[in-house]
Amino acid sequence: MVLRGMGFCPGRITGFFSIHDQGREILARGSRGAGVNLSLGAISAVTMKTPDQTGSEGPMVLKLAVKGVNDFETDPRIYGSVVESLLPERGAGWEANVRVNLQLPVGQGFGMSGAGALSTSIAVWEAIHSKVPAWDRKLRFKAQQEKFFSMRTDEFKVSPMKKRLVDRTALWQATPDKIRPVRSSGKASGMLEEGGEVRSPARWLDDSQADADVGLITFGDIVGAAHKADILTKGGLGDVVAQARGGIEMRLAPGIPPYGEVHTIPVNLDSPPSVAVMTVGDPIDTSSVLNNDHKRKLINEAGETALGNLLKDPTPESMMEESSQFSRLARLQSLKVKGALMAVESHAHAAQIMVGNSVFAFVGGTFGAVQMKSVVDTWKKSGEVTICSIDLMGARPIT
Repeated sequence: MVLRGMGFCPGRITGFFSIHDQGREILARGSRGAGVNLSLGAISAVTMKTPDQTGSEGPMVLKLAVKGVNDFETDPRIYGSVVESLLPERGAGWEANVRVNLQLPVGQGFGMSGAGALSTSIAVWEAIHSKVPAWDRKLRFKAQQEKFFSMRTDEFKVSPMKKRLVDRTALWQATPDKIRPVRSSGKASGMLEEGGEVRSPARWLDDSQADADVGLITFGDIVGAAHKADILTKGGLGDVVAQARGGIEMRLAPGIPPYGEVHTIPVNLDSPPSVAVMTVGDPIDTSSVLNNDHKRKLINEAGETALGNLLKDPTPESMMEESSQFSRLARLQSLKVKGALMAVESHAHAAQIMVGNSVFAFVGGTFGAVQMKSVVDTWKKSGEVTICSIDLMGARPIT
């Protein structure tokens, strides 16, 4: 029996961030900041043959096909690493056919590297569990997801920066000559409420047997595999854990649980905003930014300030304001990006998508229909505008 599975991962916009990519433990590397998950993303389909079916004991054979909406070069290491790390003996004797459809531009800050990796991870999970009835697979996946994001977390530590950091939210301790401990909520994920309190996700399946099957991969395995692939290839820093969670999110600690923390910002479900996005220039190589010391310094200073301000008022409106301010202070804007932002500054808070030659703004819903029309009509004069819904569910199997 050929094993088959499909997975979806939302694309994701980073509004602002700070870089935390050092350290021996890869799962603890990543970024702090905020972003929003989109209704468009990556869809992966996987078919696999076991060693018994291939009759081989050699290295895994990977057949990869990636389709997208713009011209780009695929890094096959991302997908090969994901599949190998999830199979026994790193896939020795296995044959895997992976097909990926990227629904948003690559290299423009839509998290397509992480989305492709995580959707492929989930497709492998779905294939491995394909003998389980569809209704049971959905239950198991949801249970594993909730358990993963209900972990306890500890304090993480970062090196102090040369310039003074804003300390209004008491995130940073006043120890300028030492490694600074950053306070943790103690919860891997939850919803930020007024006053900065964190409401944990429901532990409705805490006692379930969803991950009791010996030898089957878990939600933590698939997120870890995608996170490692994304970090090691420098495709992104904090996309995977945020895409696994969904919604408008804030990453308070870098990495994935139990190291990282990702919390969601409440959205008015009666009148949820949409996200208008527009690409205005050529793709940006993320690694060229991450490897530039001067750019890293500007990003980290602006990102920590923005996160501190957003924690005082965790709302979509505040997130948009801080993203707009960050895109100016980080000095990554091209002339075309600056022009697109200036064109709508009288209508809405808009910001550059990190890291890309693209712009975004929350429109409609609680922001109003008039504001949405003004932003879309203005940007349409310069390029193609895409309207996405906010994906609140996070990455998931397609059953």
